[in-house]
Amino acid sequence: MVSKMKNDICVTKLFELDQVRFRRLNKLIVVGDVHGDIEVINSLLRIFEPSKDVIIFLGDYADRGPNGIEVIDTINFLKDDNPQSVIALKGNHEDYSYDGIPLFYPCDLITEAERKRGNWQKYFLTTLQPFLKKLYLATILPREYLFVHGGISSKILNTESLRKATKQIEIDILWSDPFEGKGERPNSRGTGIFFGEDVTDDVCKRLAVKRIIRSHEPTKSLFEPAFEHSGKVVTVSSTHFYGGKPFVLVIYPSNPSDLSYQFL
Repeated sequence: MVSKMKNDICVTKLFELDQVRFRRLNKLIVVGDVHGDIEVINSLLRIFEPSKDVIIFLGDYADRGPNGIEVIDTINFLKDDNPQSVIALKGNHEDYSYDGIPLFYPCDLITEAERKRGNWQKYFLTTLQPFLKKLYLATILPREYLFVHGGISSKILNTESLRKATKQIEIDILWSDPFEGKGERPNSRGTGIFFGEDVTDDVCKRLAVKRIIRSHEPTKSLFEPAFEHSGKVVTVSSTHFYGGKPFVLVIYPSNPSDLSYQFL
């Protein structure tokens, strides 16, 4: 559920993964919602080689699980240490006003920060806000994939729509979900939309990609990736906290259209 607030932290950055660099990688690792699951992060560190791999986090780092602070600290350290190998996207659970008011509900990170760090405002200003400013809204691998947290909408007309995203496009990306139908409908979350297969087809054509990889709905993909819209929308989950078995997608440059996944 979302609350309507003004003066929120608006991320409008697009990370464009160059095809030349991609072909030189060993693998591309895609991580879904983590939700405070430090066990998942520890497992990731055993398979991620920063000099050979790129890792994309799709957002939702805290809440639900008990170790959101440790997850954020670890990803922040990884990103600072390997800025070209660690790409972190903004999820709806990273949607805060400038003064630290969450634009979603519930927010468990506040009580976690007060328990572990003593003061939410100090933690927000010194740690979380700087982390939020490093997050991208989307990542694109030309001719292959668009990576987002939630979804898309018909407002995305071209790549420039992502480079200079409006606030409404940001909301659609953070909060939207696919549905088996056509067109766009109001989302039951209270913001964002439900988008149909025709919207997926149009946006994929406009961006010259084959698929959209997203998270945002862990219960859809408890034990394996969920494929919708004739396989063009793929949902990933990388947390234990919905009762499933967390996994990551693994994309190899030798055959980027072939999606495999690895349990953590």
